[in-house]
Amino acid sequence: MFGAPVAMFSYTTLSQIALHVGREMNLDLIANVRTDADLHSWNVGKKLLSPLFAVEKLKPQRVNTFGDVTPKNGFDVEKLEDCKSYWGTVASMRVEGTSREFFEDFNWKRTRVARSEGKIDFPSNSTKGRSISGGIFFQANYNPSVNWVELFTAWCRQTSAYAGILHVATDHERQVLRDKTTRELTTIEEIEKMAWSRFAHGSFSCEFRAGDLNSLVKGLTNLGWASWFGGALIKEVDEVAISAAGFPIDKFDTGYLIRVTEQLEDVTNDFEFFSMRRMELKSLFRKELFLIKKEPKIT
Repeated sequence: MFGAPVAMFSYTTLSQIALHVGREMNLDLIANVRTDADLHSWNVGKKLLSPLFAVEKLKPQRVNTFGDVTPKNGFDVEKLEDCKSYWGTVASMRVEGTSREFFEDFNWKRTRVARSEGKIDFPSNSTKGRSISGGIFFQANYNPSVNWVELFTAWCRQTSAYAGILHVATDHERQVLRDKTTRELTTIEEIEKMAWSRFAHGSFSCEFRAGDLNSLVKGLTNLGWASWFGGALIKEVDEVAISAAGFPIDKFDTGYLIRVTEQLEDVTNDFEFFSMRRMELKSLFRKELFLIKKEPKIT
């Protein structure tokens, strides 16, 4: 469908993370940044974590590698340098009788306002040599006093992201997942519902199997309030048309940041307006680019 990497991400893992975090901390803001760039050096780590430690309401309190941060698992941190020894650590495991080394995920958690939890996974290769992308998955209690788009933009630029999304979950979008069971859906409806499920868990680009033939489906799910188009997705952006239609669009050396409206609060305060503008913005892209074609019903 477009020239994105074959292995965009492990959506099962991200879905599990999102569900776990959402249940535990009731988090509604999601940022997901995907990249194929090498992230393991501490020089990169400092750049990715610095925006968190620069804002009091975002500072991680506890970190861990290769597993969720819990009261029993993890290490307390107070400043950026406390994270250095836990960044890009190497572990090994035996696969089919052969020892393989890999970089352990870096996880952090904050339980004070604004409560948040994040994970950075490092790009790698599967046992069959398939490229597996890495990136940042982050959830937080939405707090209007935090400049979320500044944080998101910094992460996209510093990771040379090929795709990213920043969005606030709403009941209107969650309702789509409750409407029908999979057995009642046509193949087209099944694909759209599965795409909504990925989108609800912060996935901008995805791949999955659907339909009676279990066919492979891949593409972009939907536009979030802010979306990042980098790498092969840059060619999908018509900067002139988007700007002329009044949508905020910023061009950077590694991609485009495109917003549906000026204010993130529009998603929660006026979803009907946000939904209308999102449909208008999507009409400026290739028709086949997005798997989600319809907006949620507003009741």
